[in-house]
Amino acid sequence: MIKGIQLHGWADGPQMVEVAEIAARSFETVWLSDQLQSRGVAVLLGAIAARTGAGVGTAVTFPFGRNPLEMASSMATLAEFMPEGRRVSMGIGTGGGLVSALMSLQNPIERVAEFIAMCRLLWQGDAIRMGDYPQICAGLGLREDARASFSWTSKPDVRVVVAGAGPKVLEMAGELADGVICASNFPAHSLAAFRSGQFDAVSNLDSLDRGRQRSQRGEFTRIYSVNLSVSADRDSACAAARRQATLIVSQQPPENLHRVGFEPSDYAATRAALKAGDGV
Repeated sequence: MIKGIQLHGWADGPQMVEVAEIAARSFETVWLSDQLQSRGVAVLLGAIAARTGAGVGTAVTFPFGRNPLEMASSMATLAEFMPEGRRVSMGIGTGGGLVSALMSLQNPIERVAEFIAMCRLLWQGDAIRMGDYPQICAGLGLREDARASFSWTSKPDVRVVVAGAGPKVLEMAGELADGVICASNFPAHSLAAFRSGQFDAVSNLDSLDRGRQRSQRGEFTRIYSVNLSVSADRDSACAAARRQATLIVSQQPPENLHRVGFEPSDYAATRAALKAGDGV
């Protein structure tokens, strides 16, 4: 069992590292969210890895606005800080509300699949040709005939886990990834979904199993996260929870929100504000 804790970069960097040091006494992995408009995830993960000796991971990064060469390098470098028994985890998804407010998320599942494939080859020390990854090549303006490799890597131990709730992304995760993150703040994987009596129908985890049937990867980890907001002050805890709720209702399809009891009037203003660039 992986015992980990995910932190969100709304506090300043030194505070985040201080919290991570406390968390590392009880948790083997410290995960950080990657929101583009919050603090730099690679910088914080590096500080946490160097200070705590805990495993570290992104929960989660995304292929839009992220160069896979840079991310693969960051993950491999973080692996150099890992003591025995600890691992780096690259959690990746299709991008949330803050990402979609800034850019068009075209072909998201294909982009994630290409991102994973590029990173794996780079970690093995293989040379890759940019044109072999057409979605990323076009999206980042890379030269099709350009090649890249990491001569300095020695097959770093990086686990790839995918976060998502839709059938297509879960099937892709089952085939290509080392694990999946099912979060309690995803409506399809929430307590409300369990209580609905229709969890098998709404969770889409049968799609994950179909992908696993095609996979050549032996290890597969299913991570279930429970979202908590903790503070000595109740109002502060609720305010922090509202930030995360904002991100969820801004990115989930309306049909997923409807299944767990939301009406469009509950979240329309929130979605409109994020799309307009007003931020969380």
